[in-house]
Parts: sequence; C-alpha cells; structure tokens
Amino acid sequence: MKKIVLLILTAVFLGVGQIHAADQACKIGLIDMEKFQQKSVAFQRIKLKLERKFENLKKKLDAEKKEVMKLEEELKKQSLMLSLDAKEDKRRELERKKRYYKYLYNEFSQEMKEAEQDAKRMVSNEIEKIVEKIGRAQGYTIILERRTLGLIYYEDSIDVTDQVVAAYDKMKGSTK
Repeated sequence: MKKIVLLILTAVFLGVGQIHAADQACKIGLIDMEKFQQKSVAFQRIKLKLERKFENLKKKLDAEKKEVMKLEEELKKQSLMLSLDAKEDKRRELERKKRYYKYLYNEFSQEMKEAEQDAKRMVSNEIEKIVEKIGRAQGYTIILERRTLGLIYYEDSIDVTDQVVAAYDKMKGSTK
C-alpha cells in the first residue's frame, strides 16, 4: 500500500514539473562570430592594429633576410679571391647572421601569436559580457554560437549578432 501511494505521489510531482516547464517558453538566441567580425567597426580596428604590427615585424625580418642573402652573394663572388682565413671569417659571419635571422623569425612569430591570442581573449571576454546583458534583458534561456557542434539549422529571427555588434561598437566608441 505504501508503495502504491509513493508511486502515485511521484507520478503527480513529475507531472506537475512537466506542466510547469511547459508553461515557461524557452527562448533561444544565436550569435554568428564571423558576421560579427565582418560587421563590427571596433573589431576591424583591432584587426587592423594587429596587421600593422605584423607588417612592421615583417619589414624588420625582410631587411635581415636581405642582409643574409647579400652576404651569401658576396661570399660566392669573392670566394676565389679571398684567402682561407678571410673566407672562414665570411662564413662565420654568414652563419652568425643566419642564426640571428632564425632567432628573429622565431621571436616575431611568437610575439604575433601572443598578440593575436591576447586580442582574441579580450574581445571574447567583452562579447561574453555583452551577450549576457542582452540575454538577461531580453529573457533568453540560451544564446549559442553559430558554429556550435550539432547545430544544423536555425531560423534567422533568433540571430542576435547585429545587437551584439551594435552594443560592442557602442562600448568601444566606434560607430559607422
């Protein structure tokens, strides 16, 4: 008898829980990060800043590479006329320049990776805060990123990307 009463009470509670859950509509939103990156003026500024930094580092690297190539060319042209000691000195200098070039290349590559990661982290944190504010203010249950695993189809009406772009650009003081 106790088991039957317990079973009935459990069924009633589960039924009430399902009815309550059905009363609350689930509002889902979606953000397209690729679209955000294309449309956001503030994001484009950050991207341009990184590209300029990359170009400056690339110019320094190219200048060093030209020096190495010039030294190699000199060594080839003068190898018959130089004494063994002078030839050995040129080779050492060339090897030193090549090592320095390799060192610069690795340093600049690492610097660019770190700068890119820092920028991504900063933008991601800022977007997360904006999306949270939009979600709370407009009563969203969940807001997903478009490339979420398993998301195959969505209706355009749930896309909040334009709102996020507007809020982000406003926050950064960037408007079109």
